[in-house]
Amino acid sequence: MELEPNEVISLWFHYEEITMHFNQLIIQYRLQLMGGAGAIGAIGTYLVRSTEDLKHYHLRSLFSAWLFVLILGAAVLDICYYSQLLEGAVKAIIEFERMHPTIKLSTTIAAEVPGSGLATVIFWYSVILGSLAIFSLWSYYRYRQLKNCN
Repeated sequence: MELEPNEVISLWFHYEEITMHFNQLIIQYRLQLMGGAGAIGAIGTYLVRSTEDLKHYHLRSLFSAWLFVLILGAAVLDICYYSQLLEGAVKAIIEFERMHPTIKLSTTIAAEVPGSGLATVIFWYSVILGSLAIFSLWSYYRYRQLKNCN
């Protein structure tokens, strides 16, 4: 069944709306994650002041470990679900454009921006999670060190 040109454009526009919806979903998710983690970190910093008290090192260790688990869960959800939704939508629209060569928007974008950018996302999640892990382990080490001295 051959589609009329206006039907092709209408269907392409629907594909484009779905792709943009997933893209917007990922952007909102990542921005909310950054804002939420920043707010939680600021509150945690205020509550667990930078003193050399044994209790504070223990709380820092627990707090940063909890934040690590929270961000790890968010990263897994982002990389294994949301990014896959967007990747599938992009593949579908590019396939649609290949079947209708007069439409080239997503195909041109894909040619100019190769790859999905997933490596960059994984890199930055790794930097954040690595920093949290190091801080948590250091705080726990200091806690154990001070506890053994007392």
